[in-house]
Order: sequence, then structure tokens, then C-alpha cells
Amino acid sequence: MVAIGLLDIPPEIQLQIAEFVEPRESLKALSFTSRSLRTIAQSMLFERLLIALGTKLRGSVDDLLANPRICTAIRFLELRGPYLFESPTPRNDEEQLSLIRKMLPEMVGLREVSIYHINLSKTFLDTFLGIAANMPLRINLAWNIYPYSVIPTPHTPLQISHLYVGDAPQEFHRSMFHASATTLTWLDIWTDGDQLMGLAGISLPFLHDLTLKITFEDEVSRTSTVAFLTAQRAIRKLDLRSDMDSLPAMPPNALPNLRELKASTELVNQLVPGRPVEDIEVTLTLKYSQDWFGEEVGESTVRVRRLRVHLHTAILDTRMVKRMVTILPFLESLWLPVFDDVSGPFA
Repeated sequence: MVAIGLLDIPPEIQLQIAEFVEPRESLKALSFTSRSLRTIAQSMLFERLLIALGTKLRGSVDDLLANPRICTAIRFLELRGPYLFESPTPRNDEEQLSLIRKMLPEMVGLREVSIYHINLSKTFLDTFLGIAANMPLRINLAWNIYPYSVIPTPHTPLQISHLYVGDAPQEFHRSMFHASATTLTWLDIWTDGDQLMGLAGISLPFLHDLTLKITFEDEVSRTSTVAFLTAQRAIRKLDLRSDMDSLPAMPPNALPNLRELKASTELVNQLVPGRPVEDIEVTLTLKYSQDWFGEEVGESTVRVRRLRVHLHTAILDTRMVKRMVTILPFLESLWLPVFDDVSGPFA
């Protein structure tokens, strides 16, 4: 048997060793112990970087800029400011954002960016979205303040594959959707009826996974929800969160590829028939009825294999469980909420 020294191991195995050393203190020790393993240890140590606005950043940013290797190692960047809406006047984050903006071009390995509670500036967003035009990114945005006209036109394509937008002006949404139309596969968005109506005409041909949270249940929200869903032909997984008990009738050819559906019982009963849904998650019921689990669920064009029912769904008893397995005889997985102290026939 030939003995192989640690430094003779191929780099990919050395990287697996560094990945196994999870505590940050151990990675720091590894980077100090071996000069040869320092690069790999630092690549794991600085893979995630959190920058808290409101603290003194200049010294830390200068240190990072002086060590390009660390900037290159960053894969996940989170920018988080203090809660924005406690002050009667918007906080100005421009000075600190200008420091962070210098670092962005050095983060050539960046894969995911989260930005929360920040008063964004046009110059920062121009630089940030310039990065998104040159490399694939996952982007999370929530509870920020957006300057007017900060987004590139649709003529500037972005390589955003995953996008979470907690709240933003409609024009922000429109420009981001247009610019990312050929790369966006996952979308999580909070919106109201008026905003969604303005987005209904945008087709995202590769959008497979959609989480849609509707903040109002008026008629505009119902109509715009149908219009937006109808335009998205590629959706395979839909998580629809709303207090709406029904939607206007959808065209028969809408959502032709829908495989997984998470929604209220009323919307599940409406959206499953005629579509290839095989995975259903029931979140709640708005009408407390003995027959909340409708026979419409059995009208999927394929076998429903998985059913998940949440605790706050109304009336879950022995009769209802029998009804479920009668309507869906090909279930392979059934998830039901059961109290620890349950007794009787239901147990």
C-alpha cells in the first residue's frame, strides 16, 4: 500500500474535507495550520457573507478588496439594514451602498444575493443589475425602498433564475420580468390585484415554480390572478396563497403542465379538474363544510399520488379520511395532522 500525504490528495477531495469541517472555528484553524490548504479553507469560510448596514463598513470593505481571493470565494451575499419603517423619514443608505458597490465586480463566483430593509439607490442597483446581466443569480428582495426608474429596460437581459420580491413598485416588477423572461424559472411574489393586472400580459416561458401571494381578495385580484396564471404556460408547481374562495372561470387550456398544487380547498377543487395534477397540498378551507374535500380533486388527468392536509383545515374525521381515499384510490403518500392525544375510530 502506498501512503499518500494530505497535500498530495486531489483538490476535489481536499475540498470535501473542508466541507466536512463545518464549524467556522475549525475552518479558521485549518486555514492557519496549513498554507497549502488555506485557499480551500478560506473558500469555505467566506462562501457566505452577511453585511449589516448601519455598522462601520469602510475598514472591512477595504480588507476584502485587498484580498481578491476572498471576494472570489463569496457565493451567497446578504445585505441587511435596520428595520426601515420605524423612522418617519426614509433612511439614506447611499454612503454604505457605495462601499459595497466597489466589491460587487470582484465577486465573480456569486450565486445568490439577498437584500432586505435597505433604501436602495439608482447607482447601486445599476451596478448590481449589471452583475446580474453577466452571471446567473438567485435574488431575494424584501422590505426595501426603491428609487424611481432604477431598472434596466427589457433590452438589457438579466440572468436571474430565481426571484423573490416581497414588495416593490409595479414598474420594478415589470422591468425585472421582461429583462429575465428567458432565464426565470422560479418566482415568489407578493402583490395585489392592481399590480398583478399590470403584469398579466407578460409571458415567462420557462417559469416552472410559482408562489403567488395575493394581498387583497377583491374582484380585480380575482380577474388579474386568472389573467396572470393563464399567461404562464410552463408552470409545473403552483403555491397560491390568498383569502379568495374562488376564481373566475379559467380557459380549459390554462396551466396545461401543472403537476403540484398548494392552495385552499376551494381553489384546489377549482384548479385540479382537467389538469395533470399528481401532488396536492391543502392549506385551509374558507367555508367550513362537511364536504370540503370535493370530488373535483379526483378529476385530474393523471393519478393523484400525494396528498398533504394541514392542521387548520376544517373537519378532519374518520368519514373524511375514507372520503379522501375513495376519491383518490391511487394515493402513495398521505399526510394528515393528528393530535398527540387523539383517540377513538379516527386514531
